[in-house]
Parts: sequence; C-alpha cells; structure tokens
Amino acid sequence: MINFFTYGELMNPKVMEEHGLQYNALFCVSLSAWRLVFNKIPFEENAPPELGLANIVPSQNGLGMMEGVLYEMDERYLPQLDELHRSPKEYQRKTMRFTKHDFTSISGFVYVAREGTTSDNLRPSKAILQKIRSAKKNMQMLYFSRLMNMPTYD
Repeated sequence: MINFFTYGELMNPKVMEEHGLQYNALFCVSLSAWRLVFNKIPFEENAPPELGLANIVPSQNGLGMMEGVLYEMDERYLPQLDELHRSPKEYQRKTMRFTKHDFTSISGFVYVAREGTTSDNLRPSKAILQKIRSAKKNMQMLYFSRLMNMPTYD
C-alpha cells in the first residue's frame, strides 16, 4: 500500500475515479510550511497562456500550512500516478510527512512541479476550481473559502 497526497483536482474522489484510480481510504491532512499555488505550466500546447495548474511551494519563512487529501491505495497505481503527473519530466515525486486532523503524522508521496515548468503569472480556471469545490467536505471551511475566492484567468 502507498499513501498519495493530492492538493488539486484529484482531491475530488470522482476525478480520481475518472482516471481509473481506486483507493481504500482517504484522509484529510495538512502539510506544514508549504502552500498551494497555481503556477504549473500546462502540458497541453494549446492551453490558454494564463492557465496555471496546481502545484505546491515552500512557504516563506517556513510558516503556514495547506490542506489536501491523502489517499491510501495499492502500490500498483504508482506508475499510473507517475504518468498522470508526467513524472519525472514535469513533476518530481517526493515523500513528505503530513498531519491528519487527529494530529497523528503519516508519510506519503506528493508531486511537486520541477524547476523550469512553472511561471508566476498563471491562475487556475473556473473549471479547475469547480472540480476542487466538489471536495469541500474534505477541507476545513476557512481553507476551502480561500481556495474558492482565488482569481481565475477566465
């Protein structure tokens, strides 16, 4: 079994299923000293130039935290997750420690955009935020509200 942390569209279990990814359990977790940004340049060449995909970056001064979903799943899905994230070319798979909402720690894999595949002038689309909106029950209300109030490019 593996633990896979996601912070974007894949927080929505229906999106996981659309990609053929099955899981045994999911946990709401937080990641300290990191923050969610939408600075990842899309894979598709015909994507709108302002569109940014989800990514995580270290927070300034190591302060703050972000939320996401940790899926417990069979390790046979790891190659599929790598392919979905185009790892190792676009995203690097890392192992990190997360905190469950019962304050226990758990390790898992997370994908972080590689240097040279991001831009600071990107924003998410309304469609991306709509997919994340469906994962509302997996986030604390304040964090969810901040996400839903992010400016979009469209």
